[in-house]
Amino acid sequence: MDSKNPVFNKVRTCFQDQISKLALREAINFVAQEDNPFRYLSFSIKIPSVDALAVLEQYAGTKPFQYYWEKPSAEFSIAAGGSLKRIQTTGKERFRQASDEGKQLLSSVYHITNLKHSHASVHLLGGFSFFDHNIGKEWRQFGAGSFNLPEWILVKNKDLTVLTITKQIDTNASAESSVDDFISTLDRLDAICDAGSYNLDRDASFPTKVEAPGIDSPEYWQWTNSVENATDLIKQGAFKKIVLARELNVKLQYPVSGTRLLNYLRNQYPDCYSFLISQDGETAFVGSTPERLASFHEREVLTEGLAGSISRGKTASEDAVLEHELLHSKKDLSEHAFVLDAIEENLQRYSDVYEHPKVPGIKKLSNVQHLYTPVHARIKEGVSRTEVLSRLHPTPAVGGYPREAAMPYINKLEYFDRGWYAGPIGWINAFGHGEFVVAIRSGLIKNNEVRFFAGCGIVEDSNPKKEWDETNLKFIPMLTALEHARK
Repeated sequence: MDSKNPVFNKVRTCFQDQISKLALREAINFVAQEDNPFRYLSFSIKIPSVDALAVLEQYAGTKPFQYYWEKPSAEFSIAAGGSLKRIQTTGKERFRQASDEGKQLLSSVYHITNLKHSHASVHLLGGFSFFDHNIGKEWRQFGAGSFNLPEWILVKNKDLTVLTITKQIDTNASAESSVDDFISTLDRLDAICDAGSYNLDRDASFPTKVEAPGIDSPEYWQWTNSVENATDLIKQGAFKKIVLARELNVKLQYPVSGTRLLNYLRNQYPDCYSFLISQDGETAFVGSTPERLASFHEREVLTEGLAGSISRGKTASEDAVLEHELLHSKKDLSEHAFVLDAIEENLQRYSDVYEHPKVPGIKKLSNVQHLYTPVHARIKEGVSRTEVLSRLHPTPAVGGYPREAAMPYINKLEYFDRGWYAGPIGWINAFGHGEFVVAIRSGLIKNNEVRFFAGCGIVEDSNPKKEWDETNLKFIPMLTALEHARK
């Protein structure tokens, strides 16, 4: 690279302006000492604004672990790559085990920066499968719980863009070789953060439109059988509500790009959380979910009830009529109430403050609108954020109500392995700030095969055909995005 060219070396120049090689060398020597708890060295610098998804797209394929997170309407995005350490958990204690191991891992990182911002810190990225154990072959690389300490992470929060690079320090290596390792990563990030150096594939040909199967398909009769069995169980008093989902398996003649699919989703659904997680560089879990499970800022917790759905209207008048119908739908209001009751039951006892509006509002997406109630709580001293997550997951919007009664029936009534679908995924940093979403409106990509997932709440008066139509409606965003995702 030509250091005199202002287009290049943006990242490296930012490093030299904010930290310098001398400060890095001194930090390396400190971490290399055997009488301290640190095994990793990390630094954060402010860099010029970049498109985080473009950075990840340029990085893709260089190392297995890749991560992306964005909520466009909040002007917040994360891109990360490379895994220095992966926490893996399974079983009923997976949330607590992930919390304990995560705290231990974060305490082993020595971090330097001159930025006073919560995102100028070390982050752990990952999530959990829907069930306590995850054994399906399609999801083998993900496990039941997985969090990664990335080699690099770029966080863009409105006008601020922070790059954090972390390395494991080899106590047997020289400080100079460790410095060179950091500089090598800086140089690589220089290239992928510079849009002027990108090589573009301008092939604009997209695949033929893919549609969900119709009511003459075997899948429809499987679905009808599942819903009827569920409503029978509800009438017998086994539970009050259960969420059933479908898998739509699509095989194409060409590989699919997760970043291209996400680019469409983030532009079409700016109020949703778009995400990508790849553990092995080959299989990627992607989606754009409207449902936040919980966000954490110190002791403050924000979550929400999101249940009850109807389509959008083609005109303003039709849209208003559909909204009115949803707000007065006995079935949808009942489904929504189950969600709020469960949140209150699982969160209030851990909180000093618990509050939400008395009646639900509407969250409008481009193709669907939902009943929506925001919930605010302040958790008690000593309550861990992971404990809160374990109590909130799964909400009745993706599991059932009562949870303990409904959950065992999901595997019996569905015809696929949920894996990480509808599980909690997200991030948390060394300051204890973090955010997790419910991974719905999602799919699993591997080369030319895609598995999309969509579900809906089943209550006593649910109609199989109407619920089938609702899941088809929820498939539309991912199927449409697939038209723009040819690699």
